[in-house]
Amino acid sequence: MYEISFEYYKGPIEKLLELIEEKKLEVTTVSLSEVTGGFFDYLEKLEKAGAENSLIADFLSVASKLILIKSKVILPSLVLSEEEEEDIKSLEARIKIYQEFKQAKVYLKEMWHNEEVMSTREFFKGAAQSFYPPKNCGPEDLGSALLRVIGEIQKFMKPVVKVKNEMINLKKKIEEVFERLTENPINFKELHNGGKKEVVVLFLAVLHLIKGQLIKVEQNGRFSDIIVAKV
Repeated sequence: MYEISFEYYKGPIEKLLELIEEKKLEVTTVSLSEVTGGFFDYLEKLEKAGAENSLIADFLSVASKLILIKSKVILPSLVLSEEEEEDIKSLEARIKIYQEFKQAKVYLKEMWHNEEVMSTREFFKGAAQSFYPPKNCGPEDLGSALLRVIGEIQKFMKPVVKVKNEMINLKKKIEEVFERLTENPINFKELHNGGKKEVVVLFLAVLHLIKGQLIKVEQNGRFSDIIVAKV
């Protein structure tokens, strides 16, 4: 488990629940949008502390869903896909499950230290605590059983993200855009016919060309079409 010097380890779900409980809110999509800023502040601390990439990846996975939730709350007219809606519901459900586990942990801890709790027949009450495993059960068997239990819990608590490996070469995209442009202005939308990833790389290519003073760009108003042409 990764630990940082300024604060004990927190997973993304635990940190979200902590932020919600600090504001005394119920676990809802609205409360998740309200604590997004605090979650990103904590993520920034982790990065500065040099946290492991796997830990940062867990936080980024949840952070992406928080951005989606925040966008939906700010822009009620925003239409989400069925998969995006399911992601939001899944995150909210995982937090509620974790909240129940957290409350159960406090109860079990109290019960564990309560000497009056009996785990055997009344005849042995007050005797020294002992554990008698089955004859053929050794430490390795107990360890593997515990790992199986932890594995089942992690299926609910740890987000699973499928990452599609798709590479788009920025340098080639810059060359491609520059070759297609002429002195006659064209709409930015005409430069691409791919998905969101290609649009992002295309936009970066245009920024590089602007920086090199090789193209000129015009936009008459906020969110209006971007017009691009060679200098």
